Amino acid sequence: MPSKGKLLIGITGGIGSGKSLASGFFESSGYTIIYADEVAKRVYRVNSSLKQRLVKAFGKHILDSSGNISGIEARKIILSDKKNVKKVNRIVHPFVVKEINEIIKKANDNIVLIEAAIMFESGYYRKMNYTILIYAPKELRIKRVSRRDKIPKSEVRRLINLQIDEREKIKLADFIIRNDGSKQKLLNALKTFNNFIKMLS
Repeated sequence: MPSKGKLLIGITGGIGSGKSLASGFFESSGYTIIYADEVAKRVYRVNSSLKQRLVKAFGKHILDSSGNISGIEARKIILSDKKNVKKVNRIVHPFVVKEINEIIKKANDNIVLIEAAIMFESGYYRKMNYTILIYAPKELRIKRVSRRDKIPKSEVRRLINLQIDEREKIKLADFIIRNDGSKQKLLNALKTFNNFIKMLS
């Protein structure tokens, strides 16, 4: 159930969809934004219980020379197949959710937006009042990410295939904002949605 007294809005979208641009727009509009990925990175660094769980699941080779989770090694393992993605999410998600819930409690604003790539995969969307899906066609996302990260399109396609199908996300989302045109077109759509948020506040 959504948090009492606060309006929680989830922002999600597949890799290359433009969800970061959307979140940046809402943040510049004055809303409190929680970036789940940043929370996860912080939890990886400071939570010893989480580190122990991950080492137990994947071995000590995911640690770097300082005894911290190695982002490079962890990524190799996590992205090797869908089973590992699900396994990591099951381990990490409760720690991240606990941290996010604490941030929500401490937030002074009545409206809080949470950006999370795995909003639907994790089931966290059920805690939101509304969920926005930033949507772009698969081939366009592949082209964007390949150009942005300077990696082969085949690698981007592999990363996309590790995420749940966009058609499933569309079924679960309350609102869908298409990002298949110019940046200005997306910003105009976000401004329109912002008017809706203002009506709720």
